[in-house]
Amino acid sequence: MFSLKQLNPFCTLVLILTAFCLSNCSENSEYGDASDYEKGGYSSSGSDNSSGSDSPSGSGIIKGTVLDNASDALSGVSVTFAKSGTTSSVVTTEDNGTYSKTSLSSGNYTLTYSKSGYLEMSQSAELTADNETLTVATVKQFPDTCASTGTISGTIQDAVDSSVVVSGVSLSIRSGMNTTSGTIIKTATTDASGDYSLSSMSAGWYTIQFSKTGYITGNFNVYSCGSVGSQNSQISATLATGTMRIVLHWGASSGLGVVDSHLTGPDNASGRFHVYWDNRTNFYYATNTTTCIGCSTAQLSDNVTLDQDDYNGDPGTETITIPTDSWRSGTYRYSAHYFGTTSNGWTSGYASSTKFAQSGTTVTVYYGDTEPRTYNVPNSAGNLWTVFTIDGSSRAVTTVNSMSAVAGTRPGSLSIE
Repeated sequence: MFSLKQLNPFCTLVLILTAFCLSNCSENSEYGDASDYEKGGYSSSGSDNSSGSDSPSGSGIIKGTVLDNASDALSGVSVTFAKSGTTSSVVTTEDNGTYSKTSLSSGNYTLTYSKSGYLEMSQSAELTADNETLTVATVKQFPDTCASTGTISGTIQDAVDSSVVVSGVSLSIRSGMNTTSGTIIKTATTDASGDYSLSSMSAGWYTIQFSKTGYITGNFNVYSCGSVGSQNSQISATLATGTMRIVLHWGASSGLGVVDSHLTGPDNASGRFHVYWDNRTNFYYATNTTTCIGCSTAQLSDNVTLDQDDYNGDPGTETITIPTDSWRSGTYRYSAHYFGTTSNGWTSGYASSTKFAQSGTTVTVYYGDTEPRTYNVPNSAGNLWTVFTIDGSSRAVTTVNSMSAVAGTRPGSLSIE
């Protein structure tokens, strides 16, 4: 039988040390267990997920749409996803200009858009959870024949009433879409008319951060391809704790004409209210301005208001406010309905169209003094965008972000629970 006595002293020492290591250098050693090891960005398989490569455990999705300068779908665009400065993957836009990347882990990404004959564009995106589905802002990619520089201009308006302009707003400009940190390349301030003007801007996209005492700081995207005006945005006054404000906005180049806000929720008559525009002289359940159609006394006291309705074409803004003392237990649901232009309104012809999806329409939610959150219209056909639900007890907002096709000749004919 083989024994240690048959080995020379050196070999015996090697065997003893090897046995000691096998019995003590396990996952639960003084260097930490397996979970601690993986927290450093490594996995037991040896892959390094901290570099920005797709995480096997991630089920996040980032999707969006790319258009050309005429707002037509742009196919064949390479969309590069980079995390922590390292490229993780590349996808290509489909014939309808859409793209989607799956199996992403949470974190901050930079999306870069490139195609021969077009200027390279970029935008920032953040997945806050491994299983989040995020629709990013629609990108308009400009041809390389754009004027090298131009002027970007617009107006900063009050979120409750866009006829009220806001002067003295400080603006900080950064390169790229949704770029909320990093180098500020230019600053400006709105004048007495609420207007701003940024000259000598190279062709491409920029993020403007706006701020003023008594208002909530926010951001919006602008672009230059030569001089482009009417790039307006809305700023909300600071809200009382527990108050929520929802602002729908479509741009000057969207081609939409009219989009309507719809908010449903529990009322104090054991039913559900529905805030929406019914015709050009009345607001349904809007108790702050004009007649409330068909409202009971109990419903009138809900005081959930359609502060602003817009039926005058592009650009447009609609605002709904839920005051602190108006919340009730139950589910609130917010939707946006696109039904046509002022010349062909009340039609359902866009129910199966991608016109709404490609419009770049946004919904921004302000809640108390927290940072606003912006939702981008999803890249699928339809005319009814269900954006989110709200838990009336906790005020938790759950993203839905789905598009559906609905028929109907008037906003009031929509059945929204």
